[in-house]
Amino acid sequence: MPGSVFCRKCGASINELAPFCPHCGTRQQPETGGDGVPRTFGNSVKICWGKYADISGRAPRAEYWYWSLFVLLLTLGVGFISGVMEVAANSPAPKILQFLLEIALFLPGLTVQVRRLHDLDKSGWWLLLAFVPVVGWIILLIWWCSRGTNGPNQYWPDPLPTCE
Repeated sequence: MPGSVFCRKCGASINELAPFCPHCGTRQQPETGGDGVPRTFGNSVKICWGKYADISGRAPRAEYWYWSLFVLLLTLGVGFISGVMEVAANSPAPKILQFLLEIALFLPGLTVQVRRLHDLDKSGWWLLLAFVPVVGWIILLIWWCSRGTNGPNQYWPDPLPTCE
């Protein structure tokens, strides 16, 4: 059963399969990058792995949040498996598995955060706000939830399609 999403222009709750918003008539299109690839869960993960150490360009909200969901699910899965292995084998191997996962996910996570800030026309250096307890985290969270700048900015063309 289809769910509801919000119109890109007026913010009204609409059916996710509706091609147009019944309130304002705006055409609804999936979030895509400059390459036209929709930012679905799988595509976003592929893009982030493909840009493992690439901070150039912009990452729309969907790409960033799908990557964050992927990291969360993977971390929970590995944590569960590690816990079961630790109880069963009573060995330090599970801790090594978690450590290797953290190392593997650190760089693509950092680069997608920088590209997300680029989408807001901000430098990646703003990530240093994470070292300011609470206030810095809140500011970054607000920025990561905000829509990027309309049209091209100093970092790249707009990764979202234009709504007419």
